[in-house]
Amino acid sequence: MELVSVLESHRGRDKIVRLCTYAAMMLGDSGRGDVHRKLLIISGELGAARMTMRLFDDLSMLLSNFKYGLGSKEENPLIRLMTLVTNVSYQIFYPLEHIYWLTNKNVLTSFVSLKWITGSIFAWAVALLADIVRLITKIITLKKELGELRKQQLLTSTEESEVEVRSERKTTVVTEIRESYLLLIQNMADFTNAISWLPPGLILWSGKLSRFQNGFFGLISSSIMLYRAWPQKEKTS
Repeated sequence: MELVSVLESHRGRDKIVRLCTYAAMMLGDSGRGDVHRKLLIISGELGAARMTMRLFDDLSMLLSNFKYGLGSKEENPLIRLMTLVTNVSYQIFYPLEHIYWLTNKNVLTSFVSLKWITGSIFAWAVALLADIVRLITKIITLKKELGELRKQQLLTSTEESEVEVRSERKTTVVTEIRESYLLLIQNMADFTNAISWLPPGLILWSGKLSRFQNGFFGLISSSIMLYRAWPQKEKTS
């Protein structure tokens, strides 16, 4: 029933569709038969459906960014800066992709679609790179805190409540580190794809990956994304 619960929400359904998109892409590019061709068609249609649904994501992204604001509550300046870069980049990504969608559907005939899709992918790549830096910084900070907590556990304390607080904080830190590693791998896989979808020769490995490789990295990121969104009861069983 957990699958049904995930499918009932827009975000959950999008993650399932995303997983299927990349799975079909990878399998479709693994051969040259008629079945493989049809799988690539399915992958393309599912990807197009997700792009259409993202037409309505601007306001939710804007609300999320307003809630974070300038990150005044964030103690680490690098984490704060990278979060702001990520938020702004994602906010820019949506309208750029929307314009591409309109040009691709021949609604805006005077625009060059390639420029807009390139701009949206570049904004996505910047957002992912900034979040990768944020996560690495967060992991380093949490590991330092975990080391301090372990040192403190070795010290004798007469306050039982203090020991309990340290133990609870240690558990929280370990969980945060694990979640950060998962998100880091997810973002790195997506970043690999983002760069590869930029025009060939523009930067790094742009235009050099096959659809099979894109599907593979997308499958990794989508699997992690779905796992992180899965109902907690199922994950711990």
